[in-house]
Amino acid sequence: MQSKKATVLAMLNLSHWGVVLLFLLLATDVGFIALHLIHAHTSLLTLDKMIPASVFSLETDRGYAELFQYIKQYWIVLLLGLFALRNRSLLYLSWSLLFAFLLLDDAAELHEKLGFSIGQKFAFGSLFGLRPTDFGELCVAATAGVCFFAAIATTHRRSDRAARKVSKTLAMLLLALVFFGIGIDMLHVVLMFTSLNSLLIVLEDGGELIVMSIITSFVLSQALLRKAETLVPARELVRPF
Repeated sequence: MQSKKATVLAMLNLSHWGVVLLFLLLATDVGFIALHLIHAHTSLLTLDKMIPASVFSLETDRGYAELFQYIKQYWIVLLLGLFALRNRSLLYLSWSLLFAFLLLDDAAELHEKLGFSIGQKFAFGSLFGLRPTDFGELCVAATAGVCFFAAIATTHRRSDRAARKVSKTLAMLLLALVFFGIGIDMLHVVLMFTSLNSLLIVLEDGGELIVMSIITSFVLSQALLRKAETLVPARELVRPF
């Protein structure tokens, strides 16, 4: 178990402050998951008529957990954008635009709205418990994925070794995000009216929260490590004989 943990940390290459941030973000994620469970199974959070208890649910659009997710995505966009400017890197710019799209998609519910329109326009039928809207959403996700994959793959080959290493780690973390955000989401649709519904909500939305926290910590760590690398030569230049 310890060796697996060490392998994961080595892959992420987190700085000291990256580890601290990861701990704080994960602790907050666990707190939101706990609040969701309390809301779902008790009435303890029905404290104020001005604040609906549904804001504590992981499922609620623009609920507390989702707003926290927006903040993490915004930080990722800014940090990767700064990487792109500092290094004049189209690869970092591509990743920044991808996370900007994810933020816009979550905040404006783009894939839900476009998915509904596509499902209605092409008259998709229901299959395996998935609705026409679900197939429309899959089309939107696939189209966006192909576009960003093409941009990242093209710029990846033209980037330096350090940028390619960061890109590979981001790609693995993105796959984990897709697993929870699309894979578990579709499974949740199929099994929504079963006893697994509550578990799948936590797996889907809680999994997304945790993966996004890892991505945020990883990106911040890369910023701090690159800053440290530029400071070391400068210190050596003024080192006394």
